[in-house]
Amino acid sequence: MNKILSIVAIALLVSIFGFQPTPKAEDPKVLIDLGKKGAEVPASLYGVFFEEINHAGEGGLYAEMIRNRAFEDKEVPTGYSVVNGELVPPAVKNHLSGRIEKNTFKWEKETIPAWTINSKGEGASIQTTKTQPLDPSTPNNLLVKINSASTPAIVTNTGFWGIATQNGAEYLLRFYTRSDNYNGAITARIVGSDNTIIASQNVTSTANGKWKEHKLILVANASQSKAHFELVFEKSGNVYIDYVSLFPKNTYKGRENGLRNDVATFLSDLKPAFIRWPGGCIVEGITVSNRVEWKKTLGDPMKRSGVYDTWGYRNSYGFGYNEFLQYCEDIGAKGMFVCNVGLGCQYRMGDACSDQDVDFYVKDVLDALEYAIGGTNTVWGAKRAKAGHPAPYPLQYVEIGNEQWGALYNKRFDIFYKAIKSKYPQLTLISNHGLGKGVKSVTKTDMIDPHWYVGPDFFFKNHNLFDNIPREDYKIYVGEYACNQRVGGGNMLAALSEAAFISGMERNSDLVKMASYAPLFANKNNREWPVNLIWIDNDKVVGRSSYYVQQLFASNRPSYNVSTQLQQPKLDKPIPLKGEGGIGLGSWITQNEYKDLKITTADGNVITPDMSVGNGWIIPKGDWKNTSSGILSQSSLESMAAAYLKGKSFNNFELEVKARKTGGDEGFFVMFGMNETQQTGYAFNIGGWGNTQTTLQIIEEGVTSEAVAPFVKQEIKNNQWYTIKVIVKESVAQLYVDGQLIINYLPTPAPRQFVISGYDEKNNELIIKFTNASSEPYRAQLKIDNAKQVESKGVAITLAANSLKDENSFEEPLKIAPKQSSFDGFSNDFSYTFAANSFTVLRVKVRM
Repeated sequence: MNKILSIVAIALLVSIFGFQPTPKAEDPKVLIDLGKKGAEVPASLYGVFFEEINHAGEGGLYAEMIRNRAFEDKEVPTGYSVVNGELVPPAVKNHLSGRIEKNTFKWEKETIPAWTINSKGEGASIQTTKTQPLDPSTPNNLLVKINSASTPAIVTNTGFWGIATQNGAEYLLRFYTRSDNYNGAITARIVGSDNTIIASQNVTSTANGKWKEHKLILVANASQSKAHFELVFEKSGNVYIDYVSLFPKNTYKGRENGLRNDVATFLSDLKPAFIRWPGGCIVEGITVSNRVEWKKTLGDPMKRSGVYDTWGYRNSYGFGYNEFLQYCEDIGAKGMFVCNVGLGCQYRMGDACSDQDVDFYVKDVLDALEYAIGGTNTVWGAKRAKAGHPAPYPLQYVEIGNEQWGALYNKRFDIFYKAIKSKYPQLTLISNHGLGKGVKSVTKTDMIDPHWYVGPDFFFKNHNLFDNIPREDYKIYVGEYACNQRVGGGNMLAALSEAAFISGMERNSDLVKMASYAPLFANKNNREWPVNLIWIDNDKVVGRSSYYVQQLFASNRPSYNVSTQLQQPKLDKPIPLKGEGGIGLGSWITQNEYKDLKITTADGNVITPDMSVGNGWIIPKGDWKNTSSGILSQSSLESMAAAYLKGKSFNNFELEVKARKTGGDEGFFVMFGMNETQQTGYAFNIGGWGNTQTTLQIIEEGVTSEAVAPFVKQEIKNNQWYTIKVIVKESVAQLYVDGQLIINYLPTPAPRQFVISGYDEKNNELIIKFTNASSEPYRAQLKIDNAKQVESKGVAITLAANSLKDENSFEEPLKIAPKQSSFDGFSNDFSYTFAANSFTVLRVKVRM
């Protein structure tokens, strides 16, 4: 029998009969020692992070079916303007760079988003007005002018890319009308994509000039996914409309102003220990004035102002602070509130409130905490009780700021930490610091929050990242992480690389106490980020393979880890380095200078390029000038400023250049293997990550992505010339700084098998989690030491794909999904063949 037939035969025997071959001496070995207890695995480890991005809430988790229900979607934020179809924030000073930022952002293109009328001109028309607002917080309303009643005027709302109905289901409609001259019926109805009427009810408008509320129940007579909503007017006159809201009666747990039952259930199936809210970048806002304001998310949804969302659409504030806290309670999760510290998004505008105004933001977060957990005798606790919830909500965590850094953030963090801790010592407070030295700049933090958005190789190579991190007086919350580069929309390769990284977090759960994937949701019609955990359509919800990895880890959490070793042949054969291409110089939010560039080719030729701007250099980004003869200077504080040597390609070469940092946050970029057109290649990032570390990164479309070499601690000082040498050969890339070898990158393949195990005290089970990111089945010998008895029968749960490129989709939502089977063959020494492209959980009954 040949090798391929043998693999197929083994796989069939395993799937049909639970058969596993007899261990062989050459098999890789998994050595598990129950006598060597590791870290306890906390119940807090696996949670979720919600942010209003990709229409995660609006048209997603939040059950509202009418888009632009209050006609506020084109309301320009205070102090902003719209110029040439783009949103222009006020010019503000970036507190990190000191420069005046002048950026533009995406703006809504539709005249009245989601709303249209069937006839115009003499027949009927619609326009938004601010005449006699229904509520001051939502000043806009819709004026419907019907000049002739010869044909009905039909005002239509398309919902969020269609409205989904279920036959027999009830839908709660609420809307307001006002008119001085329209007396008669208005028909509210849901109409299918084939123009059949799915549900219909009439209301009467009275011409008294006062706002009138209408509440109806519409019962659907058909199931559709692309229906729409209509208001039909059959008389002439003018009618003002506001706050048109349509909800399924069957929200999650029947909550008023609630969540989509299918989406909320799908999320709860992850069994998250906590939920982080409201973000993400929307916590900061494009500028501080554009931040999420939690107090405005309370009370009657009709009175909620909403905000133009950082991600380019209107957030109605429907899924507000109270709804977030209620959902946490409903699914048994702890709440994490992320507060603003008076800083705008540092990746966008980076403005800061004055020091005198910081007290306002401190009081704001203290009010938020009082609302969640304060007694009913407090101001905000009484408001919670009045809203129908006298008991405290399960809020446990506060993250102080989001993705902030720098001296001003550190100063403000200390202020917030002291104020919150003095009043609520039981809460866990989290800073935005990563793994670098920045955390040393604050007096005290309970946890730090590093983020990783990377390619698969990073997670494979850094599965042991936390093994050797020093244990300090704070813990780690990995608040945002995902494999989202070169993995399509989120394929099996991404999921398995995350499984490898999660294994390292669980193994080090004495240090890593919490983690949450990001982004959580994406509406299929609006994917701001291409890779997300859960995809939503009007009537469907789909989990990527990464969703099931998350679910399997959370559902199979042991009480504590046990010693686990995987012994397998080392993968040390070098692979070719794709180092042929152009070279470049650059910076990240840093001002620097370069001179004395010299390139020595493989045949010994020495090239000394002209450093003058315009003489053979391509400048895709940055402010590059010649400050003096022979010095190429970059003076902007942009991310990924770059200059490429035009029309030159090198392979097997040495590059030497002198570099000096004159300002900013980080160090230098030296790029090679560059494709100038696609702006792809490699970059030695020297003094990156807040001037703390150096590594080799891949560049894609002009932006650095995953690191392919280990991180080395390094700091670049201002106004000091450094001699940088880069050596690139077929199987090595080396970086020297001032004669010292910093990076010696040998592109060897990363291991693709990973294993952890732990003991579940409640069920007396050994839980083994094995990742096989190889395209072939992987047979290993598993030995269990210090167990009194191992039962033969147990459970195997396998998440597998035919290919690492496979993805779930709306057409095949369960293409990659866990399959559970019984296994009769466990013992103190047994063999198991793990499927190709798989993540496997083995649950073994063990008596200690």
